Amino acid sequence: MFSAVSHSPDLPDRYVCERCHAVYAGTVVRDDDDTRHFEAPSECAACGSTAFVAFEQYVHADV
Repeated sequence: MFSAVSHSPDLPDRYVCERCHAVYAGTVVRDDDDTRHFEAPSECAACGSTAFVAFEQYVHADV
């Protein structure tokens, strides 16, 4: 008989490219003490920028 364990997976942190505003899911990184966290990508696949801001800190206003 199959027994399923019910749990909710962690949602990844999201990052926004500061140049083209593409949104990315963070990449899981494991530290030396085996804790895990998310990091922004090293480069935007759409425009090549290396500048990202956390989704929660992203504010976009039409000027």
